[in-house]
Formats: sequence, structure tokens, C-alpha cells
Amino acid sequence: MGAALGPPPRAHQIKLACLGRDRPGRAGPLRVLCCLSVDDALALGRPEKPGLPSSPVLEPRHIARLSAASALYLSDPEGTCTDVRAGRWASRADHLLAQLQSPEALTLGLTRLLQRIQSQAVGWSPSEGACVDLPQLLEEAARAGAPGSPGPVLAALLDHARSGSCFRALPTPQYFVDFVFREHSGETPNITLAELAALMQRLGVGGVSEPHGDHSEQGHLGKEASQPGPVPPASPNSSSSVWDTMCLSAGDVMAVYGLSEQAGVTPEAWAQLSPALLQQQLSGACSPQPMHPTQDQLSQSERYLYGSLATLLICLCSIFGLLLLACASCSAATHYVIQTFLGMAVGALTGDALLHLTPKVLGLHTHDGEVDLLPTWRLLAVLGGLYAFFLFESLFNLLLPADPEDPKDRPCSHGHSHSGHSHGVSMQLAPSDLRPPKQHEGSRADLVAEESPELLNPEPRRLRPELRLLPYVITLGDAVHNFADGLAVGAAFLSSWKTGLATSLAVFCHEVPHELGDFAALLHAGLSVRRAMLLNLASGLTAFIGLYVALAAGVGEDGETWILAVATGLFLYVALCDMLPAMLNVRDRRPWLLFLLHNAGLLGGWTVLLLLSLYEDNITL
Repeated sequence: MGAALGPPPRAHQIKLACLGRDRPGRAGPLRVLCCLSVDDALALGRPEKPGLPSSPVLEPRHIARLSAASALYLSDPEGTCTDVRAGRWASRADHLLAQLQSPEALTLGLTRLLQRIQSQAVGWSPSEGACVDLPQLLEEAARAGAPGSPGPVLAALLDHARSGSCFRALPTPQYFVDFVFREHSGETPNITLAELAALMQRLGVGGVSEPHGDHSEQGHLGKEASQPGPVPPASPNSSSSVWDTMCLSAGDVMAVYGLSEQAGVTPEAWAQLSPALLQQQLSGACSPQPMHPTQDQLSQSERYLYGSLATLLICLCSIFGLLLLACASCSAATHYVIQTFLGMAVGALTGDALLHLTPKVLGLHTHDGEVDLLPTWRLLAVLGGLYAFFLFESLFNLLLPADPEDPKDRPCSHGHSHSGHSHGVSMQLAPSDLRPPKQHEGSRADLVAEESPELLNPEPRRLRPELRLLPYVITLGDAVHNFADGLAVGAAFLSSWKTGLATSLAVFCHEVPHELGDFAALLHAGLSVRRAMLLNLASGLTAFIGLYVALAAGVGEDGETWILAVATGLFLYVALCDMLPAMLNVRDRRPWLLFLLHNAGLLGGWTVLLLLSLYEDNITL
């Protein structure tokens, strides 16, 4: 340990290239390659920022990186040689140190690392006992004044490797026997009848003991039996605590006793495995640990509360927008507000789908350790490509000569395609189309007279069959759409309140113009304002059904991921196939103002979701 943590190692002190080759007689010489040079080792001390002066020696602050790099070399010589040639050795060492920061990750990571180092050893069998194990490394690091720190532990490992020691990744077979006797034997070295009965009760085996009149013994047994459960861990640096809480796989148990996985367990070997199985059961190492919610996760009641509030606000804001439109005259301001909401809806939907939901679905977004922002920037580049082509098409339409047949004689005029998507058409209706003339019956008037001059006749008209069916089709489609939105919001709040906030914002931004469009389509089908409002409200209630289905199902992390994946597709479809065409096909007397409003809404939606994606870990509730 002193050699690893002492003065800065000079070039002549570094013997990583052929470590173990000059000690063929020692236990466990390592099969290593001679691919490292002194310059490769000294390169670990170079500054991370280019342009700063480099030192010809490794300073004490580089010991942790040197130790991690050496451990990587000992565990995988060929792979490390490839990293050295590619210039990735230092970054791999830093990544290993970052992975071993937490106590749980340190124990598990070092165990796997020692297993890989042990696999490089020649002429060593697991039955040998004079090898360095994980508890010894942790104890030496604690004596050096840095308990639980990965740098000193790896430095101790390097010091033992330099001296030619072998390593043991798993406990010895005797450990399991010692564990059982340590926890269940009293003053005598053997386990008494009462202690055996208590042990069997904890294991859930054996019958009820008959009383023999010894009340003191019975009381002692009752006391032992009243304390089932996992053995409490000992002090952090004791030899027993490291393996007491480690869940071993079947392969690990067979490796402890030197059994071949191909040959299997013989009846004779089964007696040897029994102490290990007993220890795993008694320690509770493999018992499912209680899930502690992270800082941004919500309790069940909070999920219902916040999910219900978010869904209610979305529905109320949509209804409030409908009331404004129903009471408004044909004003350009109302029309421009709708168009701005359209742009914001496209930005919020695509931003939430790509910047927030896609990293969650693909497992790219974690809340522990360093946050890798590279996937976020790459997904932002996808939005950049989308925006570039949107600008190209919008400017192309603006700069081309205007079509003389385009209706531009009204301040709220919109041209719409006969073959367009039904929602796209409805979202391009002007506010004047939403308010029936006073001389028309509210339930019979066609509110879009642009293509049908005969509809200006104040006499009631007979609705075409397709118009009579249209309200039910719109209401059914809207109900399914809102149910899917409720599922998405519910799954988002199951994941975390931050994901729920982002998804609710995206749903709100696209629901407002979407509901306005459906409302206009219902009025176009001849319904009264009151009846259209009721149908819109009824379809909006299905969002609560979807929300409560997602929350009550408790689908778990895997199910949440699948629901969020479907929600991602839904958001992209609504934004790119429904709302973006409505933005591109709209016509207005002030095209440049409309162009600026669309861009403001689009960029505003993307900016909000980008900031939420970048800084959500810094937001506290």
C-alpha cells in the first residue's frame, strides 16, 4: 500500500508491461501482454485540457487514475492494449472510477473486477487460501484513511499485484459454515437444540417442538423465534459484511466450491453446497429489497392528485378556449392566437417525443452519476432538420406568386384542401365560421359558407347523411384520442413528476387547438354551440379514464416504458400528420405575420422542452 500511495512513481518504477512474468514461482502469475510502454503510463498524468504543460512524472493526484488503469489492464490485457493504442486508456480509467463511487457499486464492481483478474491467473485453484480478497482490500483502504473510496482500494489492489499476490473474488467454502455458526451458536462452539429449532423456523422447515417442561429454554426459543429476518450488517469494513449481503448466482456458488458447470452438482457435492444455500437464505441477501422512491418519484396518492389536476386543467383550458371562440366575433386576433397555439403544439409534441420521451424509452436518461447530454444534442439535431425543411417549405410558399383563386377577401380567410385530413381542415376554420348568423338556426346552420354559397340562405336546410354522421365520428375519434392522452399522462406521472409535467405540457399545447378544431367541425356539421360543447366535454372525460387506468394498473417500469413508447408515436403522428399540415396550408392576408407567429410557437415549444430535458435534474418539487 505504501508503494501505491507514497511518492510519485518515476518511469523506472512502473512495471505494468510484464507484471508477473518475472515471478513465475509465485501463486497465480498473471497472463499479461507486454504492450505498455513508459510513455503510455506517463500519459495518464497528462492534463485533461489540451494546451497545458505536461509533467514527466505521475503526481499523487494521478494515483487513482493509474490504479484504475492498471486494474483494467490486469482484468483485460488485450482489450486494454486496444484502448491504449486508440488513446482511450485514461478515459476508460476515469469511467471505472465513476462507476465505483457508491458503496453498493464498489462492492459489486470490485467483485466482478477481481473475477476477471482471477481468470487471467495460471496455476491457481480456488481451494488455495493465501490470496488477497475484497474485504482485505477494503480494510487496507480504510486504514489508509479513505474507507469506501475507489481510488485507494484500487491502489491497494495494484500494490498486491505488483508484489505478485493472487486474488480471490469469492469467499472460501468455510465462510458459509462460519456464517451459520456465528449467527446461531451461543456460548458453546456447537449449535444447540434450541438454536437449531430457531434456525429451522427461520428457514420455514421442521415441525413444532414438543414442550419438555424447561420453561427457561422455551422462553429462550421464543425469543430467538421472534426475531426472524435478514442478519443485520456488521461494521462497514469488517470481513463478514461484504459477503453477508452479496447475492450469489448459481454459477458463483459452484465456482466457490470449484465445481464444473458442465459436470453439474453430484450428490456428494450437494452436501458441500448446503452451507452456502443456508447462508443465502438466512442473510436475506437475495431477498427483494424495498423500493425507495427517488427524489423525483411520487407516492401513489400524489400520482392520483397531480395526474387528476393536470388532466382537469387541460380539459378546463380547452373548454375555456371554446367559450372564447363561441362568444368571439370574426377578429384577426382570435385567429392569430389559434395559429400561435398550433405552432406551440407542434413544438411541444415533437419536443416532448424526441427530447424527453425517446431518451426514457431507450434507457438513455439516468438520474445517477454524470448526465450524458450527447443523446439530447443529437435528438435536437433531428428537430433542427425538421425545422430547416419547415422553413424551406414556408418560405417557398411565401415567395412564390400568390394563387389568384386563394380566398383572401376576408380578414380571417383560410383556404383549405378538399382532400386534407379532417382535423387539419377543422383547425383551419376561421372564428367567423364558428359563430352562426343570427338568422340561422343554431342546430341547422352550416357555418362554413365559403364553398357552398347556397348555405347563405336563411331557410333551414336538410343536412347531408355524411354531415349527420360526422358529429359521432368526431366525438368517437376525440374520445379515443383523449383516452390515449390520459394513458400517456398517467404513465408519465408513474415514472416521475418531471416526466408528468413535460407530458402534460405537451398534451395541453396540442389539446387546445385540437379541441378548437373539433368544436369547429361539430358546428360545421350543424350542431348548436351548446350541444357541440357537451359532446366535446363528454369526449374529454375519457382522458380521466385513461389516466386512472394507467395509475391503477401499476404497470411498473417496463410497462411505463412501453406506454411512453406508444405515446411518443402518438405525439409524433398528431404533430407531423395533423397539425403541421394545418400550419402549412393556412392562408392569410398577412402571411409574414402568420409565418412569425408559427415560428414563435414552434421555437417556444421546443425551447421549453429542451430546457426541461437539460435541467430537470436540478428542479425540485
